[in-house]
Amino acid sequence: MAQPTKRILPPLLEESTFDKVLDKLSEIVGEPNASRNHLYGNLEGPQGQNCYDDLWPLGNPTDHTPSGAVRPKTVNEIQRVLQIANEYKLPLWTVSRGRNLGYGGSGAIVPGSVILDLHRMNKIIEVNEELAYAIVEPGVSFFDLYEYIQDRGYRLWPSCPALGWGSIVGNTLDRGFGYTPNGEHAEQQCGMEVVLATGEVLRTGMGALSGSPMWALYKGGYGPSVDGLFYQSNLGVVTKIGIHLTPAPACFMDCVVSVPNEEDIGALVRIMSALEREGIVQNHASIANPYRQALSSEDPLVIGRAVGPGIKGGYATNADMTKLAKEQGWGYWKAHFAIYGASGAFIDACWTIVQERFAAIPGAAATAERHEHKLGGRLNAADLPMGEIPHTGYPRLTAKDFVDIRGAKGGHIAFSPLFPPDGKQLQEWFARIRPLVEKAGFDLFSDFHIFGRYIIGIVLVVYTPAEAARAKSLFDELLKDGVERSSVSEYRTHIHFMDEVRRHYDWGNGILHRTLGSIKKTLDPNGILSQGKSGIWTSSRPLTEAIGNTRL
Repeated sequence: MAQPTKRILPPLLEESTFDKVLDKLSEIVGEPNASRNHLYGNLEGPQGQNCYDDLWPLGNPTDHTPSGAVRPKTVNEIQRVLQIANEYKLPLWTVSRGRNLGYGGSGAIVPGSVILDLHRMNKIIEVNEELAYAIVEPGVSFFDLYEYIQDRGYRLWPSCPALGWGSIVGNTLDRGFGYTPNGEHAEQQCGMEVVLATGEVLRTGMGALSGSPMWALYKGGYGPSVDGLFYQSNLGVVTKIGIHLTPAPACFMDCVVSVPNEEDIGALVRIMSALEREGIVQNHASIANPYRQALSSEDPLVIGRAVGPGIKGGYATNADMTKLAKEQGWGYWKAHFAIYGASGAFIDACWTIVQERFAAIPGAAATAERHEHKLGGRLNAADLPMGEIPHTGYPRLTAKDFVDIRGAKGGHIAFSPLFPPDGKQLQEWFARIRPLVEKAGFDLFSDFHIFGRYIIGIVLVVYTPAEAARAKSLFDELLKDGVERSSVSEYRTHIHFMDEVRRHYDWGNGILHRTLGSIKKTLDPNGILSQGKSGIWTSSRPLTEAIGNTRL
């Protein structure tokens, strides 16, 4: 990533004033925990970076570059930081650990913002083994919680996404997901502590009842629920959440179903989602196309065939990847999922139903790896094979190397639209966008996630710095195609596209957006918190239009 040659400043602040602000912030958190520019202080990135920014910019390299960072350790320090920000109208951009790299990382929508980095708030407040929940701060990673549970011998399987270095709080608030039965993290969140822009501290649900033991057990509380206001949001700074965990099962089956043809995707997701709705399959299925399958191969020749064209500036064609799948005995689509239970009889019965259902697709192949505690106890995830997908909650970092499959210092962006689970619309959409990806000269990297009542149809675009403009053009085309031809849009997006995706949600003349804007103006009248997040602004005129003195 090219570094700017001139100092980045917050909008509408002179350099001398900004230096004064940094002095005050340093007094609060300590000089080592305040970055006076964006070039240092962040957790190390996948390619050794320590800067704060969008590591893989799609446009001008400084479009989302912050001016510095502050790393508080406590709620009190956050309150004092917010007091300074309100006094000087200093824009902040909140990150938990800054690991949402495919969606902008630690870059900010308003260039020159100061990053409010919460990774030092890394306390695991509580883990309750019997009731299967945890209460954590934003700096707690999936690795941290897993290791905490392992160290104490708790028989719990915490959910984990593909990369375990991210924040549990950050992933949950962005509606991220993992792969255990409690993998829909937003659905498993229960109880939340939030510092508002005014510095006041709010606890949601049963946390509003002083001394209640129910904070992480019953989400509703009394009266209107407000937890949802802080998802993908800039209405406050979330400092704690409760999260429900999966009790370790006595029996576990790691399952794979492959179907031979590209056009089988509709039937595959229709059957898979029905099994999830009926509780036969307890987690969600992830589905890979041949290119994605090749990247997980242990055969270097297979991997080379997939990534070789991209290294040379081309792309792996769908025709060749389809041919490769047939040569390797794969299906075009491969679904990973799992079955969990208290007895071998239960998981065996579920597996029989799975096999019967998929027999309806000609050429479908179903395999499973079965594990059962021999003494009737609960399985320890550490004693089981890691598996390709973290169905046991065992965190890993293997997927981080995918960013370099087209060359050094590569990056990625994820197009993440939603579809109904009957499979018809997904199949039509995939047939339409596949040639768009190839026309743009990128590898077709499909990673679909099948839940009981919806599908996330992720297309991962991996690109080198020289290909960034072309990647952005493809993303623009995918957004336009989705909303205009299928009435679908993303459930989360890169910071570069947040205003655009917000405009897609236009029912009722945009009443949802206008309502959120009104709430933003009430809770954050000075606009200090993550302006533009999810297209929500305090002012009707985005601050990005008034940044004439952000660079000296």
